[in-house]
Amino acid sequence: MALNRTKEIESALERLYEHLDEVQRDTRRGLGISDTLHIIDFHANNWIDIVRWIDSKYTRDEQMNIVALHFLRVFKEIYWLQLLFQNANYPMIHRNLRYILEMICQAYYTDMRYPNTTLDEQVEKAKEIENGVYGWMLVGAVLRSVFIDDDVRSCFHPLWKHLCKHVHPSPTEMDVTAVKDFSILVTDSFNEELARNAMKVTDEVFDIINTIMLRRFPRIKELARKYEFLDEWTALLPNTVATLRSDE
Repeated sequence: MALNRTKEIESALERLYEHLDEVQRDTRRGLGISDTLHIIDFHANNWIDIVRWIDSKYTRDEQMNIVALHFLRVFKEIYWLQLLFQNANYPMIHRNLRYILEMICQAYYTDMRYPNTTLDEQVEKAKEIENGVYGWMLVGAVLRSVFIDDDVRSCFHPLWKHLCKHVHPSPTEMDVTAVKDFSILVTDSFNEELARNAMKVTDEVFDIINTIMLRRFPRIKELARKYEFLDEWTALLPNTVATLRSDE
């Protein structure tokens, strides 16, 4: 009986998700293979190289801080972003991007204030901080520190607001989505405009994250400037590249 029940559940799940095969085919046809795999191909490989650079330029003890810890968590988020993208779950991509951005900013905020403490102590401090400093108050404070010469509110606050529209129920955002493709509100459906917007926003968020990592681990700039894919960075990660060139 238990075996039959298990088979029934497995069969029901297969039927429930079988439409995703068609959504993935629509995504590949609509965007092409290169753009369909952009998130995992571009951002995961960047992550791998940044981690490798940090490991080559910093000792084990120097890597034992909350920024490095949270950045290690980002790889798992990237491959889930890829899965969401190819299955046309654009709202969830934005929600996850907001989470990733705030996670890295929280780590950097904590590290700025408690630089000479152990990793365990920083984690405890982060718990204290989150009760009073979060959301744009936290992100804005970090970005003002990282992007010293920029008007942070005008440059980055619109991106933050856009991400938040997918975290908190937004009738305005629902209306905009419904006009573009009503079916997306109730099921998974490929839409090229929404897909390309999700790609663009993903690039913008990781541009910030990579810049933060360069600020926190400046010794890796030497290696990043020799990166074989620096032309792609120049096209898609302008703030990251500007940070690399700021003290050449």
